[in-house]
Amino acid sequence: MKITIRTRTLKTGSRSIYLDFYEKGERWSEYLNLFLVPDDEPDARRLNDASMAKANEIKSKRLLGIDEDETETDDGKPIQLPKRIFADWLNDYIEGIRRNPSYSQSTYRNHRSTVNIIKEYLQYHRRPRYLMSKIDKKFVTGLLDFMKNTYRNTKSPDNPKEMSQYTLYLHQATLVRMLNAAVKEGVMDSNPFYALGKHERIAKAQSEREYLTKEELLALAEAPTTNETTRRAFMFCCFTGLRYSDVCTLTWRDIKQVDSGLVVSIRAMRKTGKQITIPLNQSALKWLPDRNGCKPGQRVFDMTCLSACDRCLKKSAAAAGIEKNVSYHTSRHTFATLSLAAGGDLYTVGKLLGHGDIHTTQIYADVVMETKIEAVSRISEYFSMQDM
Repeated sequence: MKITIRTRTLKTGSRSIYLDFYEKGERWSEYLNLFLVPDDEPDARRLNDASMAKANEIKSKRLLGIDEDETETDDGKPIQLPKRIFADWLNDYIEGIRRNPSYSQSTYRNHRSTVNIIKEYLQYHRRPRYLMSKIDKKFVTGLLDFMKNTYRNTKSPDNPKEMSQYTLYLHQATLVRMLNAAVKEGVMDSNPFYALGKHERIAKAQSEREYLTKEELLALAEAPTTNETTRRAFMFCCFTGLRYSDVCTLTWRDIKQVDSGLVVSIRAMRKTGKQITIPLNQSALKWLPDRNGCKPGQRVFDMTCLSACDRCLKKSAAAAGIEKNVSYHTSRHTFATLSLAAGGDLYTVGKLLGHGDIHTTQIYADVVMETKIEAVSRISEYFSMQDM
């Protein structure tokens, strides 16, 4: 990267000093709030030499990728906090996520996606080497506005799309976590996100619980599929409530015989860390593959990645005439809804799902109630057409 000190003449006759950045065809400027006074001003040479010395000092820091802002402590004394280039800090942060074994690959991918959007925002405003010391409320609101109104998902270059409300909210949550981490590391004084009013933040999307009815589930079971293992695992989850992250690591050791029959016993769910035990009914057992001498530690289902599973399920759903947006997580919603519709109580179904709060399970109960209300309404409409 090339950095040049330049000046711009003002109406007063003084010249404002700024840094001209150039890297890989991109050019941007940073004004330093330093000035050169006209030569006929008193003591002009001393003042101008001091301003240029300061400009060169700042230039050297920018070349090193650091800045130093003076802030005050409680006793009024200035302290020096190292400030880094935001994009460089993001690279180190995401690498730490990748190397940390406590984070899953999906968590790493989600963080990486947010980092890429932030970098696009910096490029969009021609500030790829924006300093962390300058991140404030205005920067955050600008970034959120960029995500909502300018950024487009380019996974399909021929059909770039806006992000959904749910995805926007997830990226905002990841951004907040990253800024909190920067504060904890001591490279930021505070997280400016918390200065945003409620109306300035991205609102949480209304929860949608897409599920399959009994008829749709039967149709999907008979529909053609591009991956039989994906179909079997999905149907198994429809009758157990397991998440993708749990079923893809499920081993034969986790399927145990107890007095009441076979159960799935997971010591710690991948998402929550909670232990769960789920009885296996005949519908669930039907979709288990043949063990064929597999050892206890071998996996029950040889799963592909989640995105491949979702593509497979969408094709099968279309072949079955199902117009709903079916994804792998639909199986969990299906299990919850059908269990409650069959007469299961909230507490028991919540425990089977591994919910820590019954209010989470209540969402499914509300869906079931809506279905019951529709059924009762149809009865009323039927009798209104009859001679009473």
